[in-house]
Amino acid sequence: MNRRRRRLRLQAAAATILLGLGGTAGCGTARSGDTAAQASAPEAVISQADASAAVSRYDDANNQVNGALDSTGLPGIETEPLLTADVAWMRISKELNQAVAPISDQGITIHATAGSAYPHWFLAVSSRAQGGMPFPGPTYRVFVQAGPGAPYLAAYSLTASGPVPKVAVDAAGTATAVASPDGLLTPPDSLAAEILAHYQQNLAGKDKFSYSTPLDDNLSNGFAAGTKALSGRGTTLSRALTRTLPETYALRTEDGGVLAFTSDVVTDTLTPVQADGTVSLGPKSSDAAQLGKPGGATASRFTISRLQMFLTYVPTAASGSKVQVIGYNEVPTAVS
Repeated sequence: MNRRRRRLRLQAAAATILLGLGGTAGCGTARSGDTAAQASAPEAVISQADASAAVSRYDDANNQVNGALDSTGLPGIETEPLLTADVAWMRISKELNQAVAPISDQGITIHATAGSAYPHWFLAVSSRAQGGMPFPGPTYRVFVQAGPGAPYLAAYSLTASGPVPKVAVDAAGTATAVASPDGLLTPPDSLAAEILAHYQQNLAGKDKFSYSTPLDDNLSNGFAAGTKALSGRGTTLSRALTRTLPETYALRTEDGGVLAFTSDVVTDTLTPVQADGTVSLGPKSSDAAQLGKPGGATASRFTISRLQMFLTYVPTAASGSKVQVIGYNEVPTAVS
């Protein structure tokens, strides 16, 4: 649907961007004089042509699923965590009677890694548009193959805000999947807790993160504004990190850092300030729609599970640079 392993499982790999036919450009292809380097370089888990075909098949099927608002078609083209996110968005769209416009891609670049261990995966980067409206930045999508002969399924789709460090490739154009946090400023598995602390404890400028629109403008300011607005209505919001999902993927960047795709689940609890009070979910809100009550709902308490997905640049510890959240989205997956 695409609105807009906790261990770093990146031994095998490939990377390509989802949703789109568009033109396909190979990334870092070898020059004619690089035949010796090509001969010694490890073979990518998927060819440029096959990865492009996998993306095209996904795009066609995804637009069909979106047009019918039929989430039963999603398990055949997506895997976690994107599958859970898009099933949730599909439910919300249906409850709010919102059509999902077709999505198209242009200028797709594919990054494939080498290795024999599964899962195999690749990253695709493209310029996307939905209903004729271009996305604000390039979209980074991860496709994953669970085992030999299995199809490549979309696992992440995140639109970048701001500059993104370049993926490192060898002479044959092969990228490097990163399976260990050694040498990085922080392990990707720690990002969920550190991001939550960043905006809950107002640590901007005091921690490992540099300023970014997704983290500071969207997530931090949005959380602060939402908490304040709820407080004004007699509601207390508490948020906790429920779990960090195991589907983590990372690619080496030219400066030695990584681009990391991570996800987690946070739980929001809404309770009234007054012991005998109530709390509400606004009409036509995503939370109310996920509950199955698009007109709004009132109760003595609400618990909301939110799936969050991040695209984050993690530099090396020796670089002197800070971590930067490049892309972020979240969706309520359960409301009770």
